[in-house]
Formats: sequence, C-alpha cells, structure tokens
Amino acid sequence: NALSIGEFLFETKKIKGIIHCYSSSLEMSRLFIAEGYILGIGGVVTFKNALKLKEVAKHIPSNAYVLETDAPYLTPTPHRGEVNHSKYLNFIAQEIANLKGVDVSDVINETTSNFKRLFSL
Repeated sequence: NALSIGEFLFETKKIKGIIHCYSSSLEMSRLFIAEGYILGIGGVVTFKNALKLKEVAKHIPSNAYVLETDAPYLTPTPHRGEVNHSKYLNFIAQEIANLKGVDVSDVINETTSNFKRLFSL
C-alpha cells in the first residue's frame, strides 16, 4: 500500500520540518501542527480564490508558520506572472496580518522567531 505524504509524515514521527507551500484545509493544518510541523505560507495566500489557505492563515497559531517564496514560482498578488523574489515576502506578511487582524510587524516577528526555533539559530 502506498502511503500519502501526510500518512507517511504522521507514521514516521521522526521527521519534523516545514510543510512547503501549504494549501490544504484548516482541519489538515491542525493535524500537521499537532504533530509538530510548521506550515510554509507563500504567495498563494494573496490570490483571491485561495479561500482555504486564507482560512488557515486567519486561524494559524503564531508559533506554527513561516513565510516562503517558492521562487521563482507562486508570485504573490500584485506581481503574479512575474518571477518570484524574496523581496515580495512583504505582500505575504501583509495579507496574513490583514487576515489575522494584527500588525504586519507581528507576522514578521512571529515567522522570524519560528524559523530560528526550527533551525536552532
């Protein structure tokens, strides 16, 4: 029997890290977070049709996510169609801040702290 990626990660219990370019449901995000994973939130959260991811971003605990670019792909709005760069992370941070109803500096501080904690920096 082939395992799904989620099943594999849940069964191994030894692998921890970032779920890259998370775009699944709020329910699945809670399962990953409960297992100790951090979700990577990228430019997709700025797309108007990314309703599931916007719901996740709105409710994600402050210690359970990081920002990511997936450069050169998944460029955030308003730069969709262009090559993605880390200089566009501010659009992702601002969208998450808007969804959570917090200041963008809170999102930046949280995600920086989460990255440092995950990589023991």
